[in-house]
Amino acid sequence: MARKYQREEEIAWFVDLLATEGVRSYLEIGSKFGGSLDRVARALPKGSRVVSLDRNVNGPSLQDCINKLNGSGYDAWLIPLDSTSPDAVERATALGPYDAVFIDADHTLPYVTKDWLNYGPLGRIVAFHDIGYVAKPERPKGIEVPQFWESIKGDFRHQECKLDVGHNGIGVLWRE
Repeated sequence: MARKYQREEEIAWFVDLLATEGVRSYLEIGSKFGGSLDRVARALPKGSRVVSLDRNVNGPSLQDCINKLNGSGYDAWLIPLDSTSPDAVERATALGPYDAVFIDADHTLPYVTKDWLNYGPLGRIVAFHDIGYVAKPERPKGIEVPQFWESIKGDFRHQECKLDVGHNGIGVLWRE
């Protein structure tokens, strides 16, 4: 089983939301080891298209996740490229459009902005991970997703699930 880097209650909330919305095609930008990809995919109907785009394929686990999903009746794809590369955008676009896009790759403002501009238009639902992150001396990592999320969420119907104070969180918006 692929390692999971999401809080279970938050990813369960997200999976339930996607099921309610009838999602059958899903693009995940930044799948790391494949834990959230597997969790979301297995909640979708068999035959659903599941695409992972990640520049750092961490050992065999992400590819194994894709192989297992394909073996279980999903149409699963791995694009092992930097999400900002023109080839990645072209390949992901060719496999779309998507009912849902989950952005959880490079968490800096330039990257999350580019991922939104490149992949947001491909999905009717777009979600972001780490919208609740707050830097602390023991956790100074440059996660700038909260600033980006705050700047765009007001323009869309949206929902949030933030269960850890200062960490994680998933924001979902509808491009209607």
